[in-house]
Amino acid sequence: MIAMKPSILLTTPLLAICLAAPAMAGSQVLLPPQQGDLVPTVLQARTATPRPAQPITATPELRVELAPLHVSWPLPHDAALESQPAPFARDSREYWRDVSASELRFGLSLPLSAPGAIIRLSPGNAAVGKLDPAGVQLQLGRQSLNANAASRQLADAAALHAAGMDVPAASLVMQLRPELGSGVATLRVPAANGRYVVHVYEPQSPFTATAKADRGDLLQGQSVHVRVALQDQDRELPLSSVGGLLRAPDGSSTSLTFRRQADGSFAADVSPRGIQGTPGLWEVHGFTVGRDSAGHEIRRDTTTVFAAAAPVARLSGLASTARATDHGIDIAFGVTARADSRYAVSAVLYGRADDGSMVPAAFAQSAAWLPAGDGQLTLHYDPVSLQGIGAPYELHDLLLQDQPAVGLLERRALAMRFIAP
Repeated sequence: MIAMKPSILLTTPLLAICLAAPAMAGSQVLLPPQQGDLVPTVLQARTATPRPAQPITATPELRVELAPLHVSWPLPHDAALESQPAPFARDSREYWRDVSASELRFGLSLPLSAPGAIIRLSPGNAAVGKLDPAGVQLQLGRQSLNANAASRQLADAAALHAAGMDVPAASLVMQLRPELGSGVATLRVPAANGRYVVHVYEPQSPFTATAKADRGDLLQGQSVHVRVALQDQDRELPLSSVGGLLRAPDGSSTSLTFRRQADGSFAADVSPRGIQGTPGLWEVHGFTVGRDSAGHEIRRDTTTVFAAAAPVARLSGLASTARATDHGIDIAFGVTARADSRYAVSAVLYGRADDGSMVPAAFAQSAAWLPAGDGQLTLHYDPVSLQGIGAPYELHDLLLQDQPAVGLLERRALAMRFIAP
């Protein structure tokens, strides 16, 4: 356990100087959080703690290791590292429709913004049986064709499974012949029965939609700002409407309300609730409608993801540095926890190179089972990692993780400056 208290009170100017300059060996205080850092302010108890017995027991869903782990390895001094990873974002040229048999029998309108679209039709119930391409009709402009005549390529579920695609049984995929052009296609299946999912992918379209969160990780009680925009290559187009939902790791969904922005995009502030359940990523799904310069409708569905964690532990803000028995450097961090769990701390050590620049030297991680209360995790940087660098040192990308919950509890881009003992 770490018990390190200043022996004197520092006035505000002196404290600022001490935090800005490299600290001497021994007791250390972490630098104040920077903009973009993730730091818990209030800890919360967890209702269900993964507390393994001795010997280790496991459930089919989760196995928690008790043995401590310490790893480290040197890094190239010219390694390009990002202490603030960019949130996930992906351009989308696709959309989905969940439709009834009556809609397909009547005729389903599918806006196509480019030739060569790929349309997948999947029955919700495999018992419906394999779709007959001759019984799937497509009207585009003045042309009315069955799937065989309209398609450049056709594939059923068996062919897709053989190619490694995980699609529902009885699915039918058709890639339209490019000479059919674009516009509003009408898809009809006179023998439709039950519900269907229709997936439209337009690989040749210049129009893409993107949902992007302002952060990739957050803690319960915080929100993530998600912006949805439509692009025509490098130019943004105004959106007509955006609907959406938030899907939790356990599969449950909550509707989201997106608000129109002055620049024509839409945005929502998303606050996940009840995140102490199944570990995993939260998904924000946006369903967009826009129009091109000629007024033709463009549909796109887009997704972004983020990780959320219950703030059950945090770094105490105090640390200590010491010369290890192998002449490396040990850095011990105080950890305050409200729940028993296996916690991990990791960071990248920087040092001063011969030319005076600060360069990355090594990555280290330490993980151990800690009971609720005040505990400690220690990073070890071996002497091989210290070759070619010297004091002062800096600690970058300091992370505290709750491993069983797969949760990031704390991230500091620049955590500490110090002079080794």
